[in-house]
Amino acid sequence: MQADICLINGRVVNVYSGEILEQNVALAGDKIIYVGPSDNRIGSNTKVIDAGGDFVLPGFFDAHAHADLYCNPRAYMDFVITRGTTGFFNDGHDLANALGAGPYLNMTAQLSRGIGDIYTGVPVASPPFPGIEGRDLWTDEDLRQALAVDRVLSVSEVTPYLRLVRGDEKLEKRLALAQKHDRLIEGHTTGANVDKLNRLAAAGVTSCHESLSSADVIDRLRLGYAVMLRHGSIRQDLPRLIEAVKKLQYYDTSRLMLVTDGIFPDHLICRGNMDWVITEAIGLGIDPVRAIQMATINPARYFKLDHQIGGIAPGRKANLLVATSLKQPTPRLVIYGGMPVAENGNLLVPAGDCPVSGTGNRPFKIKPLTVDAFRVSKIGGNPLVPVIRIVDQTVTDRQDLGISCEEGEYRPQNDVLKIVLMNRKGTQAGKGFVKGFCPGLGGIASTIAHETHGLMIMGCADADMARAANEVLAMDGGICLVQHGEVKARIPLPVGAIASAEDIPTLAAEIATLHKEIENLGCTLPYPLWTLGFLSFTSVLRLRITYSGVFDVKEGKIVFTG
Repeated sequence: MQADICLINGRVVNVYSGEILEQNVALAGDKIIYVGPSDNRIGSNTKVIDAGGDFVLPGFFDAHAHADLYCNPRAYMDFVITRGTTGFFNDGHDLANALGAGPYLNMTAQLSRGIGDIYTGVPVASPPFPGIEGRDLWTDEDLRQALAVDRVLSVSEVTPYLRLVRGDEKLEKRLALAQKHDRLIEGHTTGANVDKLNRLAAAGVTSCHESLSSADVIDRLRLGYAVMLRHGSIRQDLPRLIEAVKKLQYYDTSRLMLVTDGIFPDHLICRGNMDWVITEAIGLGIDPVRAIQMATINPARYFKLDHQIGGIAPGRKANLLVATSLKQPTPRLVIYGGMPVAENGNLLVPAGDCPVSGTGNRPFKIKPLTVDAFRVSKIGGNPLVPVIRIVDQTVTDRQDLGISCEEGEYRPQNDVLKIVLMNRKGTQAGKGFVKGFCPGLGGIASTIAHETHGLMIMGCADADMARAANEVLAMDGGICLVQHGEVKARIPLPVGAIASAEDIPTLAAEIATLHKEIENLGCTLPYPLWTLGFLSFTSVLRLRITYSGVFDVKEGKIVFTG
């Protein structure tokens, strides 16, 4: 068969054998048809690409991405493919929760028609604690329909893993349904000891991306988990995990994967994507070919896609990279499905259309808010209030503080702010206090409130909080900062009210503007928007805001209702 494209004079990274071989690679349509020394697939109509001695690699695959917070998955894919990531598994529970099942699955189908291999997971435990956080956002029937969709490879990370440890029958039945459909089950097992890991593996959990030490990696691997080594915007764990990789290289590293767990838009621009993660791993002492295996064939095997992607071999999809350096494999040329799509960091094909805008099955029905919505009445005689104290960009703690009162209402001062979380129907609103975000911040509102994505408002000035909330509602989703009655920055998020319709550079600029305004007020957090959006995440310690009030994750109960 004559090739449409033939790459010659390249050093092919063979992830199956671990070798680097001087070979030609012939492509026809979207498939690889030949790998070897011969040039007899070159015909009169063949486009010959001379690699000039550079390395020819399989396209990278991120086995645990979050491409639907801030940015939308299409814009994310169009950007990361220029850096060599030709596919990713999007954990998906955020946009799946924000849109609802039907609209999310429609969007998944739409995304499959563009460049890049985009796969997804669907939620089984959203919110993590029904009742306290509202009703389940996906029904059993929603899940059943989703598991029949080809692009749905797995259940999204099961964040409330303690429910499984305690034998939660409803959650166990949902995991059994996923297993019946031959789907994987992504884990989120932060801090789990060996006994708990045994229980979770027995319940069907197949992976974990939450190892915080080399010992965590080994414990999970020994119990049959596929272990994902995270290095992204949320956490950069590779320096703590790399010793496990070095130890296991003498045994078996085929169940280890490099993942990002999401990279923020501005970090994509300044760092890159999987090319950056691989470079970091190599810099920490991992053999380059092994690092590339952990971002190509290993995730392909885990997701049962290795007959299609993950390596350079006949019959596989023609997802290839040409890179000058193996130690820093940012590609100069990217071929996806047999077609050159990016060169020197620039997209060669038109950017894809944004997924359908709107809030899907979960519209906001909150009427315009007044200052009355943010008044917190003093309840009882206890002089101390449990306050959400920010420890770092994801973890909080409990601090009991005396908060001044006037006319029966709490009036926080200095760096203590009010926080309110409303559901999208406007029928529930939990209230509390936060310390350590930004002193004197007037009002900031956001419809990114992980995992339920209601309307979150924080600040010290009721009028500014109301203005920020109403600006966000008028945008049908987004983020807005108001100080002394003036809108300082805003980010529209029309896709599910959690994702932008803009491309990555435009969105990155909007985030930088908002961050600059918050920093000007005295905020010292490394990424304030992330901290804000995760103040409602009830699967990380310790105090979190919910629709029912302030929830103590450690104690498993509401400790302040407002």
